[in-house]
Amino acid sequence: MGLLTDNNFSLIQNYCLEHDIFFEKDVELSKVSYMKTGGRAHLVLKPRSSEQAAGLLGFLTQNGLGYKIIGNTSNLLFLDDVDYPVLISSAAMTDIVLDQSQGRIVVQGGALMPDLSRAALSGCLAGFEGLEGIPGTIGGGIFMNAGAYGAELKDKLIEAELALPDGSLRHFSLADLQLSHRSSVLRREASGSFVCSATFQAKTGDERKIFGKMELFHAKRHKYQDFMYPNLGSIFSGSPYRALSARDRYFKLMSAAYYLLNYELRLFRRESPINRRWLNDLVLKRFPLRYQHQPFSDKTLNCLVNRGQGTKEMVRFIRQMEELTSGLVPLENEIVEEF
Repeated sequence: MGLLTDNNFSLIQNYCLEHDIFFEKDVELSKVSYMKTGGRAHLVLKPRSSEQAAGLLGFLTQNGLGYKIIGNTSNLLFLDDVDYPVLISSAAMTDIVLDQSQGRIVVQGGALMPDLSRAALSGCLAGFEGLEGIPGTIGGGIFMNAGAYGAELKDKLIEAELALPDGSLRHFSLADLQLSHRSSVLRREASGSFVCSATFQAKTGDERKIFGKMELFHAKRHKYQDFMYPNLGSIFSGSPYRALSARDRYFKLMSAAYYLLNYELRLFRRESPINRRWLNDLVLKRFPLRYQHQPFSDKTLNCLVNRGQGTKEMVRFIRQMEELTSGLVPLENEIVEEF
């Protein structure tokens, strides 16, 4: 679709002014997106309440205007040569209400998962520790049932309030949301819906133990995730190294030995290595991966980083990896195509 016509731009702008919805015009995504990529967004709309979000979606749908819902964009790869007409951001909906006596937390969809984790810590509520280092929003987390270190959002989730494309508001139970590994109803039947808020229920835990887990997970994440270059975390849901091992016996043997010596036995070292350059170099020797600028992190092949190579090179690397792994590891990052 590309950019909006002048008439459609005015139509949306007037609606937002009439309903007190904040909006930004001609946003350069390469400056504001998490990956620092992308063309231009003609309009970025930021509702501040469930009612505003529902009304906005209904208005856009009724007028046949396409849109994309975004949170912190920490899982979205915007394309450099694409301009996007309308993005609806949850950035203005970030409230967190903690009821410690009931063990309940109500969180708006734009709140960040680390903020939920820290709110739970302040209320001595256990089960949110693994969310501490995930940079996405609650809405984005429910969209893909985010999780880490053995925990997922669905573990403590009771229900969520969604604004639907037809302009209605509906409460979805945990069963309604159909959360599974990195998937939900929002990726399928409820596509185009906006997560307004979510309600979580948890049991009281020991504050020191909760803090200890968060501290441990924080340190682990910094060790295995890239923090030097803009990135989107794990490209795939699963280990591409394991998938590559399934098609090359020599690589399987050598990678198994690498993990045994460096991560299990830790011979000649007190800690495991801070990168996997040796293993990545072995991948390049055994498999036909080609690029001009290295598109992945030294820490892991499963992390796309922005070294200024452009999104064409990034997408080409993703497609090469999908072919080499034969679909054994599903794509976790979302490539935002033109709409």
